[in-house]
Amino acid sequence: MVEGEPEPPADTLALRLGAGGVLWYSQPFLDDQKNDIKFSFIKLILDAKFGRFGFYSHIRFRDTKLRPFMDGPVWIEEAYASADLGTKGVPVTLKAGKISSQLGLPWDNSFYGNIQMGDGLKLASEFGLSLEGRFGAEDRGGIRYAAQFFPVDGRTNYSFKDRDTLWIEGARRRNESLLRIEPFLQFTRSAALKTAVSGAYLQADLPGGAEDVFRGAVDATLTIGTWGLWGEVLLQKGQTMTDFPYAGTPAKPASLFKPAEPAIPGRFSSENYYVLAGTEYTYGPVTARYNFSYGRYADQSVSEWMHVPGIGVALNQYLTVLTEFVLWPRSTPEGDSTIDRSLNISVTGSFSALVAGKE
Repeated sequence: MVEGEPEPPADTLALRLGAGGVLWYSQPFLDDQKNDIKFSFIKLILDAKFGRFGFYSHIRFRDTKLRPFMDGPVWIEEAYASADLGTKGVPVTLKAGKISSQLGLPWDNSFYGNIQMGDGLKLASEFGLSLEGRFGAEDRGGIRYAAQFFPVDGRTNYSFKDRDTLWIEGARRRNESLLRIEPFLQFTRSAALKTAVSGAYLQADLPGGAEDVFRGAVDATLTIGTWGLWGEVLLQKGQTMTDFPYAGTPAKPASLFKPAEPAIPGRFSSENYYVLAGTEYTYGPVTARYNFSYGRYADQSVSEWMHVPGIGVALNQYLTVLTEFVLWPRSTPEGDSTIDRSLNISVTGSFSALVAGKE
């Protein structure tokens, strides 16, 4: 709003529309994998506000289903109605609909992702309620918070095969309660520190019955000018999958030369530990970045590491090219292996425009 301009009426409609997409090229360096190019997704965003009330929707689509457990190639990333219940100095917002859960760091600024995302712990949208607010001033410091309750999962995350509840036929995550407390301090206009503690309880409704699951995370982010540093430690107690970190094998009938082989069930871990850390520095249009993630599946003595260095170039305010190299080794009692070693180039285009009212 221009200084000196009067406040818009409380019943003024503000409508912002956005669109974008990601084109992804992957060049693996493992013998059993081949290169590929595809649209990771195309997105459409609508953000409407009418006085204290609002509606937000973020829809994504692509040529094929992103994950087998999704209903189709089109999915709702987020969609919710909101109401501002606080004041300008003490904002409080209540959201109802399909909402991103807030356990640990929101993201690590990569395209490829991390082990936590692969296990369904990040970029997960669920159905329910979220109460979000802040005490203090954005330009000085204070505390942000979020209290969320999700009766059932939104069947939307980016987990890898068999590493999350949604991959199990008929299984769901239910009755998830989540609380995040985030103190923050704004040292100067370009220097800030924020830390957070978050915890969650949910039930994994598995074929063998409901399992209680507890999760907790501590994270911190430091920003000084165009340099950023972040880290997170996360733990999980409770079973959420059946075939990870060891996948089961189906039974094999007898043949002329071999006897029948019984099915071998998968093996899971109910005690998991995670670490996420990264840094980035931007000079002009170029951003150099490095991300590290780690998962320890203690019940099975399995560990995984993921290294993702990258270089991003902003061609303009709407278009960015990000090149990332991924090295993802795995260590088990049976020996070491490599899950992925690849070069990934993503071209991201995104824009938004205010088409009605004032913000």
